[in-house]
Amino acid sequence: MSESGDYTPAPYWSDHKSFKTARAHYDTKAARSYDDAVSDGKTLKDLIPASVTTESSAPLVIVTDETGSMGEWPAVIFSKLPYLEHEAKEYLGDDVEISFAAIGDAHTGSEKFWLQVRPFAKKKAIKTELEKLVIEGAGGGQVSETYEMAALYYARKCEMPKAIKPIIIFIGDEKPYDMIAKEHAKMVGVSGESRIATKDVFEELKRKFSVYLILKPYEGGSSNTMGSVNRGIRAAWAELVGEDHIADLPSADRVVDVIFGILAKETAKVPYFVEELKDRQLKDKGGAAKVETVMKSLKTIHAALPAPDTKKGAGSGKSQLHTTKKSGGATKRLVD
Repeated sequence: MSESGDYTPAPYWSDHKSFKTARAHYDTKAARSYDDAVSDGKTLKDLIPASVTTESSAPLVIVTDETGSMGEWPAVIFSKLPYLEHEAKEYLGDDVEISFAAIGDAHTGSEKFWLQVRPFAKKKAIKTELEKLVIEGAGGGQVSETYEMAALYYARKCEMPKAIKPIIIFIGDEKPYDMIAKEHAKMVGVSGESRIATKDVFEELKRKFSVYLILKPYEGGSSNTMGSVNRGIRAAWAELVGEDHIADLPSADRVVDVIFGILAKETAKVPYFVEELKDRQLKDKGGAAKVETVMKSLKTIHAALPAPDTKKGAGSGKSQLHTTKKSGGATKRLVD
C-alpha cells in the first residue's frame, strides 16, 4: 500500500482527517513546542526516561534528526501516522509498538533538548507521544549530530523481553560523532566509563536490534549527484550499520514508504511490499516516479535478501514476526 493509497484508518484516528490537515496541525504544534517546553520549565532529563519497556513481540524504534537541516521530514512522518500505524501491522503484526526519539547536537550548545525519547506506544497513543517531542530545528553545521546518544540509550536502557526481532531506523542527513563524552553518557544513566567509542555503541546496538538508516542528502544534494560531503557522511554510516542497511532518499514525501520497504525486508515480505506500492501509487499522477524513488532508495537493502528457504524455522536467525491479513470492506480516500 502506498502512502497515497486507499485504506480505512482505525476509528481512533477520526481527527486525523487527511495528510494535509494533519500536517497543518503538526506544523502549528511543532512551531510552539520549544517555547512551550521552556515556559513549562522542562529540562533535558525530563525528555529522557530512565528506561523504556515494551511487551510487544515486534518493537519498532524510529529515531529522527530534528535539526534545521532536516526541513520538513519530521512533519511528513507525523502527518502520515495513521498510515504508518496501519500498514506497519501488515509486516510486524497487531501487537507492534513504536518508540520515537529525536536527536540534535549535544556539542555546540545551540540545543537544549539534544536527545528526546518517547515510550513505546500503539494505536492513537503513538500520536500523543510524538506530539511531546520538542522541535528546536537548530544544530551546529558540524556535519555531525548526536545520533550516537540515541544508539547508546536504546542499547542500554531499552527492555523488550518478548521481542523476536526488534528494528531501529535512524533518519538523518549527517553522521554521528566518533566518541561519547562521559558527561553526555551520564545524561542517559550510563556512568563509570570514560569516553565511549561510537563504533562500539553501534556494535552493541546491532546485537539487540536490526539497525537501519534512511539518509537524506546533506546541503541540498541528491542521490544522483553525491558530493564529497555526502560521500563522507554515507561512508561513516556504512562503517557503523553496513552498506546494505542504508537507504538513500532525496524526497521526504516517500519516507514512510521506505520505512515499509525496510520492514518488508526484515519480515520476508518484499513481494507484497512491491505489489502494494505499485498497485496504489501507479493510480496517481506521477506515481511511476514515486515508485522509482522508493525502489531506488531500497536497492541496496533489498539486494541483500537471502535466497528463499522454506525449511527455515524458529531459531534459524530469521525474523519470525507474525503478520496479519488485511480485512475486507470499503475504503476511503485519506488524502486531498
